[in-house]
Amino acid sequence: MSLIPEAFVRAVASIGVRNNCDIKWIGTGFFVNKPVDESKVQPFFITNKHVIEGRDSVVIRMKKLSTGELVVIDMPLCDSGEPLYTSHPSTNIDIVAVLINGGYLGEHNLDYVGYDIFRNAKSSAELREAGCTEGNDIFMLGYPMGMVDVESNTPICRSGCLARMDRKEIERTKNMLVDVHNFPGNSGSPILTKPEVVAVTGTKALSECVLAGIVHRYIPYQESLVNSQTHQVVEIRSENSGIAKVHPVEFIREVVELEHSRHIARLGKARGEKNG
Repeated sequence: MSLIPEAFVRAVASIGVRNNCDIKWIGTGFFVNKPVDESKVQPFFITNKHVIEGRDSVVIRMKKLSTGELVVIDMPLCDSGEPLYTSHPSTNIDIVAVLINGGYLGEHNLDYVGYDIFRNAKSSAELREAGCTEGNDIFMLGYPMGMVDVESNTPICRSGCLARMDRKEIERTKNMLVDVHNFPGNSGSPILTKPEVVAVTGTKALSECVLAGIVHRYIPYQESLVNSQTHQVVEIRSENSGIAKVHPVEFIREVVELEHSRHIARLGKARGEKNG
């Protein structure tokens, strides 16, 4: 029995940067779809701002439908100094959306799937309405510590639980907390709900796997080593606490809507310049 739909796994991609002839894998991202009309969707690539900020381009890996071959795709991030992505306007929200050219995907026969930003995802309010609360199991998909297999495009799955998803805290901090060990490289990893079939009497159980949010950092435990003579801090030891900060889906939707509006404005400007 599969708890995660195969398409949800295939929607996750490793992010890297070219280093001479090699590639250094630095993070994780995933594809989402925004419905445009009944028969058309617009694809986007979602990751953390801190993963791509200050870079002219990154690479991602995708698979060719015809051969199953893994290919490295260059993703430009700026044009004449202007970013080709949209950041969330809040400095407290570490999310960017890159609009994807659907025609390019078809022309190069790439295996593309994405999370429908509405049907396959739930905001924190929608999760609560569906019965999710602290203690509900979750999955995290990503590429920690550069663990990208040369022959496979499959991300590493780790399990955990919702640690805290208080409404007022989300309004204030833009985060919910999950108990899951994430490491460098997991930045941009999607958090998915684990389907539940059992609930406490009188409560709901969320029986589907949906996108719940995006990881952007872990909370470290730090301890200072103080010199007994000078009473100065000489060393700070840091460990992964196992608690990660996750931006809920509502903020992913917001940045997708902003990038889509920006795209429409660019098209309008280009048509105006052409007609002028």
